[in-house]
Amino acid sequence: MSRFPGLSNAGENVPASIFAKLREHLARFPGDVIPLQIGDTHLHPPATLEAVAWAELTLGDVYSYGTPAGWAPLVAAIVEKARTKNRLSIGEANVQVACGATHALSAAVQALCDRGEELILVTPHWPLIKGMAIGHGAVPVEVPFAPDLEPVLEAAITPRTAAIYVATPNNPDGVMLTAAQLDGLARVAERHSLWILADEVYEDYGYDAEHVSIATHPLAAPRTVTVFSFAKSYAQAGLRVGYALAPEPVAAAMKKLVNHSVYNVPVAMQRAALGAMHAGAPFLQAARERYRGARDRARARLVAPAACPPGGAYLWVDFSRWSPGDCMPVLERVAEKGVLLAPGSAFGDACHAYARLCFTGVAEPRLDEGIDRINAVLADW
Repeated sequence: MSRFPGLSNAGENVPASIFAKLREHLARFPGDVIPLQIGDTHLHPPATLEAVAWAELTLGDVYSYGTPAGWAPLVAAIVEKARTKNRLSIGEANVQVACGATHALSAAVQALCDRGEELILVTPHWPLIKGMAIGHGAVPVEVPFAPDLEPVLEAAITPRTAAIYVATPNNPDGVMLTAAQLDGLARVAERHSLWILADEVYEDYGYDAEHVSIATHPLAAPRTVTVFSFAKSYAQAGLRVGYALAPEPVAAAMKKLVNHSVYNVPVAMQRAALGAMHAGAPFLQAARERYRGARDRARARLVAPAACPPGGAYLWVDFSRWSPGDCMPVLERVAEKGVLLAPGSAFGDACHAYARLCFTGVAEPRLDEGIDRINAVLADW
């Protein structure tokens, strides 16, 4: 009988899909499925933007290797954008283009954290960051968000702590760091010589407050890796283009890691991303107002309580009234009605009573229909 060696710890321990438990229940619904679980947009980039991007392609763009750090014209545009929009003092040596923000964050975790070192995750957190930490041999340490953030972070620091991960606007609850919270984060990181991993992919989804990049803080600047996304800002999720801005030693390490993984992002995709940067300003403004309206519409229609998110693409819905302790029974019933929500357990060990609802992923009529189905389940509970 053939025998095989065991799998790696990473292969065994990285969390599986957060939606796996709901697929069986979803299969019982014969009609139109409304996907409110995934972080996406139903909007498409302007047709003129796409036409220009693809019209300028050459066979060399499509069939030739690019450079691991990123296509030079896109890197130059990213530097200009970071200086003018984000108010960051960077150069081309600080930029790493990646296959989406997911790849950029993964490379950053690998560059910042040695095996056995701890990565603090402010919860609720984006689900994949925990798996990235585990996959690269780091130890994720969950710290619940608090308005007074500094003492909470301070209490979690150990000799093994290497970095702090935080997102603003946050996925899944849309929280945006205040100036005081940013100051507290920067002080803790500086005091303990820690890295900051700043997930700012929703920088263009601010409704009630202005997004401020964490690396603008003088104490944070030399120790922060900031990640951005064309998928979120310009509705280009399928192109898989994102980027990181990092201190030069970190950027150099990330370049080596990217060189030994995907090597380079397809240049054709980078051309389309550059087209978005050059021509996408009207789209960003219109999309932000559309998303703001969807946020208000969803929150007003939904029976279950959800705080009003100042940014981001989601409602963080509290189902504890219907299913105290764990909302999976509610989500299973909702799935049987053809609506998917993201279980809160994926966003932190203390988040089982919550679920994430994306209000940007489907057009308003389908959003209304999905929420009506959720409300019907709750009414029959």
